[in-house]
Amino acid sequence: MAINIVVAGGNYAGLNAVRHLYSTLIASAKAPKVNITLVDRRDGFLHYIGITRGITEPHFGQKLWVPYTNVPWLQHPQITIKQATVQGVHPQHIELASGEQLRFSHLIVALGQSRFAPIGASSPTKHDFEQQLHAAFAQIKQAHRIAVVGAGAVGIEMAADIKSDFPDKSVTLVHSRELPLPGPFSDELRHKVVDILQNQLQIDLVLGQRVVAQDPPSEDMAYSWDKQATTPPEQVSSMVSAAAAADNISLALSGASRQHKMQSDCVLRCLGTLNQHHLLHLPDQVVSKAGIRVLDTLQIDDPAYSHIYACGDICARNVVKLAGVAMYDAYVAATNIARSIMGAPDELMHSPQFPPKILLLMGKQHFAMEADRRVWSDDETRPFVLDDMGLQRCIEALSLHQEPAAYSPFDPPPAF
Repeated sequence: MAINIVVAGGNYAGLNAVRHLYSTLIASAKAPKVNITLVDRRDGFLHYIGITRGITEPHFGQKLWVPYTNVPWLQHPQITIKQATVQGVHPQHIELASGEQLRFSHLIVALGQSRFAPIGASSPTKHDFEQQLHAAFAQIKQAHRIAVVGAGAVGIEMAADIKSDFPDKSVTLVHSRELPLPGPFSDELRHKVVDILQNQLQIDLVLGQRVVAQDPPSEDMAYSWDKQATTPPEQVSSMVSAAAAADNISLALSGASRQHKMQSDCVLRCLGTLNQHHLLHLPDQVVSKAGIRVLDTLQIDDPAYSHIYACGDICARNVVKLAGVAMYDAYVAATNIARSIMGAPDELMHSPQFPPKILLLMGKQHFAMEADRRVWSDDETRPFVLDDMGLQRCIEALSLHQEPAAYSPFDPPPAF
């Protein structure tokens, strides 16, 4: 029986899973023959870490996309790249939007999480992606007063990149809580972020205020998974400009102490992610709105589905959603599949519990980092602050420009 491995979803998790499957099962002469299919709605890798700066600097943004056709080892005859949208994940096959079904002996689900445009990129090709960046850039460039709603990591970096590249514009960051940056981080870090945004970048912060109405609304405000599950959030805009409104945009804010309105020429809503749990036709006990419940081996938490793995943001794991964590978990999932195929299903790796950490890049001159349960000094952090926002490191880690080395899935794991 043919060994058919399907990886549903690309980018940091899916593409790294294919890379390690290639190293252990194709480049290695000791492995049985396998066929690997990567299903991705894009025709390339997108370095999402740089997306906010890509919007404010489209010439930088065009570097974020690496077409799969430019990756030599992906052209191997045992690897198939299928550009398609996954419509459903079933116990023995995945269904594509075209109606085609791909059967598998092993599956890695790496569908990630979705964001509304322009942070979420619906573009199927690099050319379309560049057009999307230029369209968002044009709206920002035309506006005088810009409001970013939501001060999670993406909203913070979006507001900072706008103000850094357009220092003469009025930029306001609105957040429903009294301090920015939800998640398992310290108030010391949050206060440092406030100081950078407010006192060094001169961004107006409106904290403890929730946007309860917007006129005119952006498309995402009426979006519902239940009613629009066939329309990916990336195809729904969270941005509206005065050019589209033919007038000022009015935001109604409500907080514990007061209610008021503010006017803007451009509003960009950065209000978190949506999980594609509705695509997963698997037992209810392993799927929820939080994602797929997995074991530390990255197998689905049900012995009947030990051939299905999941990694990256779609997993319901109590970890901060980071590219590096997704890539490491993809390595674990791929290694465990290789070990199972090579006759050692009882010798599976376990993914560690990664402690919370985060690096916020606020424009090109300002940053803040928390790791090892403490806020790092600027001198400690600076070596991790890269002009390309880590693009070259990801290209090297994913072997996008060179042949991945063959290795045994029983070799010791790399340091993380």
